[in-house]
Amino acid sequence: MICRSSDNAERRVLTVIRWPLGGIRTYLLYNYPSLIKAGYRFTLVGPADASFRRLYDELKDWPGVEFVDAPVRGKKCDLRETVRGVLRQHRFRLIHSQGLTAGVQAVLANLGHGVPHIITSHDVLRPDQFRGLSGRMKLVALRWLVNRADTLVAVSRDAERNHLEFLGQPRRRGCRILTILNGIETGRFIETDRFNGECSPAERTLRARLEIAHDAYVIGFLGRFMEQKGFLVLVDAIERALATPGAERIHLLAVGSGDYVREYRATIDSPPELARRTTFLDHTANVRPLLNEIDLLVMPSLWEACPLLPMEAMCAGVPVLGSDCIGLREVLSGSPSMTVPAGDATALAQGIRQAVLAPWTEKAVQYAPVARQRFDVRQSAEQLQTLFDRSMT
Repeated sequence: MICRSSDNAERRVLTVIRWPLGGIRTYLLYNYPSLIKAGYRFTLVGPADASFRRLYDELKDWPGVEFVDAPVRGKKCDLRETVRGVLRQHRFRLIHSQGLTAGVQAVLANLGHGVPHIITSHDVLRPDQFRGLSGRMKLVALRWLVNRADTLVAVSRDAERNHLEFLGQPRRRGCRILTILNGIETGRFIETDRFNGECSPAERTLRARLEIAHDAYVIGFLGRFMEQKGFLVLVDAIERALATPGAERIHLLAVGSGDYVREYRATIDSPPELARRTTFLDHTANVRPLLNEIDLLVMPSLWEACPLLPMEAMCAGVPVLGSDCIGLREVLSGSPSMTVPAGDATALAQGIRQAVLAPWTEKAVQYAPVARQRFDVRQSAEQLQTLFDRSMT
């Protein structure tokens, strides 16, 4: 799949993506429209799979946008050769890689071309990734490769400290590490029924369609079913919470997709009481209607870089209960949200029970205007545009 355009070649950016879903997808949707208004045009290189096709369907109407498939073989995607081929055929003023995996392959493809290169990192590095001799060699190689980019953008201060810890300070004229905080289009979350205390007909219809009791306390888990997101910790916590008085109204609405969705569904199905109080829904691109349905967003993540979902929830006036893991703790800091130790099912169960018995919905609604100012993507997009402008000079 490829769409070619000669539109505005002077400000054309090659965007390299290995995983065009989740936070990376949302990052593009929130940040790139402002850059397009500033005259930038984008060629996107991504894996020849369903995730990139879905992104194509969402972005195909952007002015001058191009899409180039990279072959996928099993779990591997050869971005390097595809990017190298695109660089040979076309002139780009800048490469913008999404994530370290894409960034490393783009660095190798860019050898000999010398196109200015920005990597936006959407994750953090962990000690378990670099264990043993092979792990240490992998880290040395990663440092060498990243240092050949011009700028590594961290999306939170937590992530910046993490990258400095693992990658070290850049040497001489090497890659500099810069923080541009994540942001969202806060205007999407201004008008919700939560602010007038009423349930919309859509909400009543959804609860009826899903056979959720009208008086249920709905806990939302919205995200990918993978180890990082801590879903199994949440399942354990809900089982513990249901065993205590006062938490009988709990109902879990689990929305998403991922590598472990079948296993997680099987885990829920085994205890009959838990299965009766859980509803699974497939991933949806628009979370706003779902945020209007839930009483509490729970994020039991084990690690994050700078998640967008809690920003969206706080802007919509939804109470948030999250872990104190790296990245997430920074987003929740200073808000009325509650945090518990990451990976601690007992503490999470206590937090859920407290949310049911003493909800802080009013505080969450009152904080929403503050959240909409704090997380406004226009601030981030402006900084990103400044970085683009400087990188091209």
